[in-house]
Amino acid sequence: MADQINTFADLQARAGVILARLSAAPAVAIAAATNPLLAVEHLGYEFNPDTRTGIGDRIRLGPSAAEKLAELRTAIARLVDRQVDPDDGRAVRRLLTDLGVLPCPDGTDPDTDPPRWQPGGAGPDPLEPLRDRHPVLEPLLEYRRISARRPRFAPPHAFAAILSGAVTTPLTAVRGRLQSPAPDPEPDTHPR
Repeated sequence: MADQINTFADLQARAGVILARLSAAPAVAIAAATNPLLAVEHLGYEFNPDTRTGIGDRIRLGPSAAEKLAELRTAIARLVDRQVDPDDGRAVRRLLTDLGVLPCPDGTDPDTDPPRWQPGGAGPDPLEPLRDRHPVLEPLLEYRRISARRPRFAPPHAFAAILSGAVTTPLTAVRGRLQSPAPDPEPDTHPR
């Protein structure tokens, strides 16, 4: 049975062992740079499905942004009476179609994938022109704006390709270290 990680504190408690195991497996350490959650799972740990997304958000964006994304996911679910993954473009398209927001009357349906991160921040969200068409768009657009502040983790197929060596990266080695947590900076004013 795999060692279960239920909270971010559980992950922190295992960080020393995880880093030592990554140091002993350079290919896994390089793949971990693209998706640390999948790397930890590759090492034999399991994340609680109910907390996995929040732990990933905290690793990627920090505690304040992770908390805000959790609040926005809850607000979105309340407004539409169902859980929706705001990071899944197909799920967002299905939701907006069910709500009558799509198709657009002029026939120009926007891309529903979340904006991609790029150096200097994400570009404009293609859903922005639809903001006034349904109340769910306000928290959805806010979620996507916060989430686009940092690159998303690599999807499982990309992680597997890097891990196997089928896809190479410019990285040749990855090193990690443990340190005391710093105060959480404001995500907009202190880029990481």
